[in-house]
Amino acid sequence: MSEQFMGVDIGTSGVRVVIYGQDLEPISEASQSLSVLTPRPGWVEQDPEVVVTTVADVICTAAKQAGSALRPLTIGFSCMMHSLLVCNERIEPLGNAWLWSDLRSTAIATELQARFGLELYHRTGCPTHPAFWPSKLGWLRLERPQVWRAARYFLSLKDYVIYHLTGVLTTDYSTASSTGLLCSQTKSWDSSLLGELGIEQTCLPPLAEPTDLVGRLKPKLARALGLSPDTYVTIGGTDGTLSNVGVGAVSQGDMALMIGSSAACRVVSPTPRTHPQGSTWCYYLAQDTWLVGGATNNGGNMLEWFQRLWPDAKPAFESLTELAASSPPGSRGILFLTFLAGERSPTWNPSARGTLLGLTLSHRLEDIARALFEGVCLQAASMCRTVIEVMGMPHTIRATGGFTKSPFWLQMMADISGLPLQVTSTAQGSSFGAAVMAMVARGFTGHFGDVQGQISLGPPISPDQTTRDFYKQLQSLYESAYQGEEANFRLMTDWQSSSL
Repeated sequence: MSEQFMGVDIGTSGVRVVIYGQDLEPISEASQSLSVLTPRPGWVEQDPEVVVTTVADVICTAAKQAGSALRPLTIGFSCMMHSLLVCNERIEPLGNAWLWSDLRSTAIATELQARFGLELYHRTGCPTHPAFWPSKLGWLRLERPQVWRAARYFLSLKDYVIYHLTGVLTTDYSTASSTGLLCSQTKSWDSSLLGELGIEQTCLPPLAEPTDLVGRLKPKLARALGLSPDTYVTIGGTDGTLSNVGVGAVSQGDMALMIGSSAACRVVSPTPRTHPQGSTWCYYLAQDTWLVGGATNNGGNMLEWFQRLWPDAKPAFESLTELAASSPPGSRGILFLTFLAGERSPTWNPSARGTLLGLTLSHRLEDIARALFEGVCLQAASMCRTVIEVMGMPHTIRATGGFTKSPFWLQMMADISGLPLQVTSTAQGSSFGAAVMAMVARGFTGHFGDVQGQISLGPPISPDQTTRDFYKQLQSLYESAYQGEEANFRLMTDWQSSSL
């Protein structure tokens, strides 16, 4: 009997499940949204029990939709990076999970940076930033001593979900490499860093390859989900790394460029590599393959913020792009530093804030709209440049994410970055990558890169040279403006904190 592969993608805003056949054609899919909790400014959390329940519900729905077409399954998992869940000795949460965008440990990150400089970055591939676990754990130890004393395990959300489904406590190298606690050269927990943080290695799950089988679903749970008790579970990896598999950017020289709610670019490498100034990150993918990349906090979430400013019904995405397109390149002299959610690559500055420069009485709404799109692209171009400094110029740039739905935005990104973009015909995403990990685990293919030929590319979207020359000047002005405002960002965040 043929076997099928389920990819479960646990994202910040929701869970998506897709069941694929052995030919990796979708058979059924289901999704459900997740709520993000913000109990205090800068705190971003999720309820782990809600995540577990939602994953179970969506798996059950996808299985029901497959109906009589459902065959024996192996499940692979993908999950957002950098989540931290603190549990007691019974593996019960001692609070909500902290997400990647949680900024409560900013001061601790600053202290770690002053103390270690780039040392931790070059050891772990993770810059010193509140997204990563060293600063989160430092904050917990200092600010919540009672929770710290009760803590027995530190897990990602995916670790917790898989434990509930199988009874096995483990984590994968991909997830571990995005915590900031894994030594890249040895692929083991960094014992020196753990000692600095005051935690034992036994507080962290055992490490596994993303293509390893964890075990089978708990029999009672499998029946409740409408699945066979013989359903296997593969541990999988992180959403960012598995997204590269989903768009076919799995060989050296292929760059995946994503602009969705946030933005990221990633290139595979046979060895871990870092940037001299710490501008990029380096995470494990699978099968002795690493990813060098960058990620920004501000992408499509900027458009969602802009939409919320309308007093009446918010305009559709298409209306915003039409509005922005009615202003010329350069937005008639407006420059938007789009840091409404702080920033990661390439500056790794959680204190960065949104700044609109150059406004005059003659400017109109369409100019502000275009400046917003341009600001996102200018920052993404800076991010791409630092990755290229480490990995060299890519021969293919595979565009993915919500911005691929807009010819206007795609062309702008090509003009600003100077890179020809190609949209994948089947942007499968992280759920596809998770299913591929399951396929490798069961021996149906030898390597995750074997699927690259199934993902075709559209024609290149090339930069317009005249517009490109103009944007090269604007890029220089953008980066100078950031440097000029950097000191003010710290003053503003301190003032905002004292005003709350």
